[in-house]
Amino acid sequence: MKPIIGIGGNHLAPTAGCPMDKTYTPQGFIDGVQAAGGIAFVIPISDPLDAEHYVNAIDGLILAGGQDVSPIFYDEEPTHHLGATHPERDTFEIALVKEAYRQCKPIFAVCRGMQIVNVAFGGTLHQDISIMEQFPVQHDQKTNSQYASHSIAIAPNSFLSSFLGESHLVNSFHHQAVKDLADLFEATAWSADGLIEAFETKDKNQSIFAVQWHPELMLSVSQKMQYFFDEIVFLSGTGIHYQDNVINF
Repeated sequence: MKPIIGIGGNHLAPTAGCPMDKTYTPQGFIDGVQAAGGIAFVIPISDPLDAEHYVNAIDGLILAGGQDVSPIFYDEEPTHHLGATHPERDTFEIALVKEAYRQCKPIFAVCRGMQIVNVAFGGTLHQDISIMEQFPVQHDQKTNSQYASHSIAIAPNSFLSSFLGESHLVNSFHHQAVKDLADLFEATAWSADGLIEAFETKDKNQSIFAVQWHPELMLSVSQKMQYFFDEIVFLSGTGIHYQDNVINF
């Protein structure tokens, strides 16, 4: 049986040019999962009470990019530079993350996904780094999305270092970032100005890895970015992290 990888979907509201509601995920996530031998399953934004049913139906979870995470979920007031948020998506994805963690199913999170995983376990975010002088690196690149725009330093003996080495070049499309990292995680990569660019779980019984950049947009130019999808599909297919291991909160 091929592992089923659930990908948290986004919602596109009707516009004058396209009067239809749409649930979607960027194609790169589908391509990456399929290339790794998995079955891609887009999970629509739903009632948080349904999170258990969705997680029961999948073997691993991917969380994608999208809107800003609402600061109400980490007890802050919104600043003037906060972008558009989607509280229903936030609420549902937090429920998905916690349920996947409870069932010890692997999680791979990208950009906003990384931020929502951090918030789900008690972390906080910078609401807008573009106005903060201590972060001079351009984190919202103007270059085409498949190309890298800045460097990251990678922690030795981390999951990332096993295939990216001590440093790497990545793309960048964000104005929010991890501020206080949840205790469950350890940072494993940083930009030159000190922002956390990746983290992974400290718990060896869990498989959670998250990155601030977009591997799914770099697949056409970097074979190494495919490894993220190879890993989530591999971990989701082994069963060692979840078959007989359920956590009760």
